Amino acid sequence: MTERFDLVVIGGGYAGYPSAIRASQLGMKVALVEKSKLGGNCLHRGCIPTKALLQSASMLSELERHGEELGVLTEGVSFDYSQAAKYRDEVVGKLHEGTRYLMRKNGIATYEGAGRFLEPKKIEVRLKEGGEQTLEARYVLIASGSAPRSLPGLEIDHEQVLTSDDVLTMNCLPSSLVILGSGAVGVEFASMYHDFDVEVTVVEILDRIVPDEDAEVSAMLKKSFAERGVRVLTNAKADPKRLRKTNRGVTIGVSTEGGVEVLSAEALLVAVGRRTITESLNLEATRVETNARDEILVDEYYRTAEPGVYAAGDVIGGHWLAHVANHEGLIAAEHMAGKEPTFLDPNLVPRVTFCRPEIASFGLTEDQARERGQEVRIGRFPFRAVGKALIEGEPEGFVKIVSDERSGLVLGVHAIGPRVTDLISEGVFAGLVEGTAQEIAMAVHAHPTLAEVFGEAAMDVDELAINL
Repeated sequence: MTERFDLVVIGGGYAGYPSAIRASQLGMKVALVEKSKLGGNCLHRGCIPTKALLQSASMLSELERHGEELGVLTEGVSFDYSQAAKYRDEVVGKLHEGTRYLMRKNGIATYEGAGRFLEPKKIEVRLKEGGEQTLEARYVLIASGSAPRSLPGLEIDHEQVLTSDDVLTMNCLPSSLVILGSGAVGVEFASMYHDFDVEVTVVEILDRIVPDEDAEVSAMLKKSFAERGVRVLTNAKADPKRLRKTNRGVTIGVSTEGGVEVLSAEALLVAVGRRTITESLNLEATRVETNARDEILVDEYYRTAEPGVYAAGDVIGGHWLAHVANHEGLIAAEHMAGKEPTFLDPNLVPRVTFCRPEIASFGLTEDQARERGQEVRIGRFPFRAVGKALIEGEPEGFVKIVSDERSGLVLGVHAIGPRVTDLISEGVFAGLVEGTAQEIAMAVHAHPTLAEVFGEAAMDVDELAINL
């Protein structure tokens, strides 16, 4: 029997389930198809379990670094990773159940199984419990997500050579770890594992870690990692042919400016990016187009080349961020329902990395702005000059504001330090409403708070910062 809907969503992650909810809110009859668990990669194998473990790492680190000076005597403090893993799983479980509730609340028909196109508007679902179900719809949204990728010739065995998915299901710690890649995933795990007393080496092929961030932010993170004892190799290329596995761990050859170095560890974590999941969709039954990286091509409303078929989230490439996937799905659903949603401005997308110290940014870096020929003014302010940062024992880092010389408009904000992943929203909002650094400075920032660093950095654009 064929079931008919206004919209079928393939994929229940952070692009899929919010779009299903929005479409239902707008009066559409919606079905959602998910082959694994509602919530997708972010909830089960990415953002949420990682941050739960990072919270354990943060608490452990804070007690070790500042407990005694704050008068919190923690004699005999120990760490139990199995309990941290249990906490991780409990958080994921609660949010998973909440997502399932949202499907019921919004009247969304949920099918557990793998969906594939039979025709452009006809989806076959191979159900988990066996059998098939055919769905037809006026619209289809592809939100099938992504998976970790590896380097050519480097085989993931999920035991000694790992992906982030593997790490987030482990209930024990390795004694040592080599991490290939220093993007958000790589440095988050490097920071976390070091706080868990694991020996960590980070290998980055480019000339600096977190290479998509402002150069000053990259430099400070590398310095911070070095001071903590995290070894970082830049301009370093791992050679899959030099990978060896033994009963005690792995070794891999890495080409550096000083020659080839052989690194040894109990495990190797491959954190070199992600790839789209499209191979099981049978896109050949449609006119949907992909590029050389198997990313689905879409327009500003996330329409594909097949009329009535949309795509959003990691499957279209771009930012590879859960919060972006969410907005893309909402825009797609609103457009299907006949609304005129506002386009997503890529320059207003916040990028957040939950290492220690945290990193957050949006918009143009100083170098990018100058390369475009723009005249800019820069404001910087360090956390060490903010009372709340000293109170919390986290004085490391700064906020840097890039503004246009003539108009004063905020072109970008780049921050490293305590809670910047939360604080960055102030800068993003300023960018959204075409605010200036002067207007950020005019806003009253409560004292004592970490947010004061934003007001001072904004004043520093005009060299008027007070507390420096």
